[in-house]
Amino acid sequence: MRMKAKHQLLKVFGVCAITAALQFSLNAAPFTLEDFAHSAELTNATTSLREVDLPLIVYEKMQRKDYGDIRVFSADGQLVPYQLSRIERVNSQQQKPLVFYPFTKEQAEDTGNIKVIIEQNKNTNQQNGQQSIKIVQKWGGDPDNHQDDKEYQYIIENPENTSAGHKLNMCGLKLDWVQEKPSMVLPLKLESSNNLQNWSTVSRKQTVSKLNYSGSKLIQDEIGFSCTSQKYLRLTWLNPNSQVHIQKIQGIYNSTGKQQTQWKSLGKPGYDKDGNWLFESDVVAAITQMEFVAPQDGLLYKGKLYSRNHDNDEWRFSHNISQYRLNIGDTQLQSSAFSINPNKNRYWKVTLDSEGQFTDEQLPEIRAAWSPRKLLFLAQGKEPFKIAFGNPNIKPSQQNDLNNLITTIRDSGSMVDNVKLSEIENSGKVFSPDTNWKLILFWVMLILGTLLMAYMAFKLYKQMGEDKAGD
Repeated sequence: MRMKAKHQLLKVFGVCAITAALQFSLNAAPFTLEDFAHSAELTNATTSLREVDLPLIVYEKMQRKDYGDIRVFSADGQLVPYQLSRIERVNSQQQKPLVFYPFTKEQAEDTGNIKVIIEQNKNTNQQNGQQSIKIVQKWGGDPDNHQDDKEYQYIIENPENTSAGHKLNMCGLKLDWVQEKPSMVLPLKLESSNNLQNWSTVSRKQTVSKLNYSGSKLIQDEIGFSCTSQKYLRLTWLNPNSQVHIQKIQGIYNSTGKQQTQWKSLGKPGYDKDGNWLFESDVVAAITQMEFVAPQDGLLYKGKLYSRNHDNDEWRFSHNISQYRLNIGDTQLQSSAFSINPNKNRYWKVTLDSEGQFTDEQLPEIRAAWSPRKLLFLAQGKEPFKIAFGNPNIKPSQQNDLNNLITTIRDSGSMVDNVKLSEIENSGKVFSPDTNWKLILFWVMLILGTLLMAYMAFKLYKQMGEDKAGD
């Protein structure tokens, strides 16, 4: 009888081993290209470490907001070590106050009115001396004593700036001014120079404005341009008769290492039963900017923006909206895109402040932007390599930490080849998060195995009790 009990005990251990093996096989089975809805071949390269910019279609076809359903395969079907680049943490817009010097039209036309004073202060702890440059009117006047003169032109210093080891280039200006009328549109020209003698055009015509329109204050106080590292900028009003006094100028600086922005049109919004606008985002990336592009002049969209991830979630406030397209005289004013906190929600709603509704022809095109990421991978195995994506049931991998390798390679000055995606291939498979058969099978087998073990343990316990009573 004891031999029989031992035999039963071995059965129990056997069931446990089978269950453990089943769990291990389900979890350890490597993914293949067949587990993804989409794939694309990567162009060949020579370096061991390579990078690929993820295009718009990848963000549209991926199904996990944590970027988990993406892998890289070699030509022989082996998984390749990869890592997604981190989102750039340097602020895309760093604003710094600038020193500027106003001139009237008469002063600006006589270049002899400007002289440069160079002061060099040597520091014994530094190898090179530092110099600061001041610009003053030749006759030594103080601009504060000439407020009756109309300001026409400004020379703006652009000092060298760095942040987190990156050189910062000026890519825009933000102006703060007072004006003689409640509503004014102010066209301007912008130039740059390194020596105050030779000037090159940065922008032939830009516009800033302060308007009272339909009970709303519309302020456009920023101008953008191609980034520059020139030491000086020269801003000139194209309408010299405007009575304007600039109080403050801030430079908008971008890091040279800043990632680019990727844009996508989300189309025109629809209406719900309460007259609110509804639209959706079909990308897994976190949206950081939006703009409402009006189809014609004379349109103002003002309201509040909300978002949520699921139909049954509560709407959460995201941003106040003031977007417009106006024609003032011969100048067209178009509002700029606005920034929001990174948001991966799918569903969006706009509640309008105005009571009336817009016609279908007046609805805006809604555009959204995000910071794209690069995928870096080791060329391990045979070429060509393939990127595969699109399956909500595939969780993020324990990504290989390539940061140290990436840093070492780039610090050494070695190149990292940038490869491209070929045409996207569709496997024709549709993966639903509700039909994870591997997980379902695992739980069914686990439950059955547990019940079987409980039953056999009970039988064994009963058998051992009978044997003991017999002895």
